[in-house]
Amino acid sequence: MAWGTLVAAALGAVIGIGSTLVTDTLRSRRELDQRWSDTKRLVYVRFLSALARAHSRMVVVAFGDLPADERRHAVHHAFHADPQHADAKSVLRELGITAPNHVYRQGLKVYGLLREVRELLAQPAITLDSEDYEPVIGAFFAQLEFLQESMRDDLQPRARTARQRAQRAEADRRPRDRRVPPL
Repeated sequence: MAWGTLVAAALGAVIGIGSTLVTDTLRSRRELDQRWSDTKRLVYVRFLSALARAHSRMVVVAFGDLPADERRHAVHHAFHADPQHADAKSVLRELGITAPNHVYRQGLKVYGLLREVRELLAQPAITLDSEDYEPVIGAFFAQLEFLQESMRDDLQPRARTARQRAQRAEADRRPRDRRVPPL
């Protein structure tokens, strides 16, 4: 009878220690995942902010009252000279370390488009209404929006699923052409 009590106590201790270890492991993993998600969110925000600041600085300089020969240098300087020391290129490197490959590749694409905008803004003949400017800046903002969506989906996978479900529901609600094709 004394052995049975001892075995039951030992078995209870093993179960208690085991469940504590499992709980601590799960909690640790959840905290690590949360820290990683917070780090990615910070890098994503820094990258998007760096892109926006670089674009804004370039536009202000390009459409200011600079002579044509100074405009190119001023636009390039505005692209690279971030007063917060967080230029888009350096934050792009952080993005390469922290983001999934598809987000990083999209970030590279947006950065490349911003460089195209820079080269266009450096030309003295370009204005806000130029036919050459509109498609380049439109492509930049379209890809920037797609990048933001990719980042949001990476940080909130459930939001992506909900958005996809809503898009499918919207597609199902659209009226379809029910005409019978001619024979």
